Amino acid sequence: MSQYLYAASAIGGGFMSAAGNMKSGKAARQVAEYNAKIQERNAEVFERNAEMRLTAQDRSNIRFAQQANRMIEGMGVAFRKNNVVANTGTALKVQMISAAEADDEMAYRTYNAKVGALSLREQATDSRLSANLTRLEGRAKQQAYKIKAGQSLMSSFTDVAKTLYT
Repeated sequence: MSQYLYAASAIGGGFMSAAGNMKSGKAARQVAEYNAKIQERNAEVFERNAEMRLTAQDRSNIRFAQQANRMIEGMGVAFRKNNVVANTGTALKVQMISAAEADDEMAYRTYNAKVGALSLREQATDSRLSANLTRLEGRAKQQAYKIKAGQSLMSSFTDVAKTLYT
């Protein structure tokens, strides 16, 4: 009779252990999914920040170009006040050099903004890849817990068989 009691408790324990492992596997997968969603949200934030950086630089370039134009126009006014013909010779060259320098500065700023945006997009890609990896890890942990659940049941049945047939 005690053999049967042991067998029943071993099988019951095996089922409880298996059920616990199944729940642990499900929980591991849910945690992984939650973490992956956070990583995907971070990726979206990085993407938006990249776009905002480019948009902000476009607006900055417009303001800078307006300021540069006012400065160059002011040069022309100053030349004319001093009785210098502003649209020929040295006066024209000075204004053209100033305009070229303004263009170079805007190109430099735009380049830096694009590099910054590219860096943010790389971070977004890394975050998405991490999300995928997190999901894979969650599925692998869930699978490992399922195997562990099966092992618990098999171990219980093996113990019962040893007890009953020895």
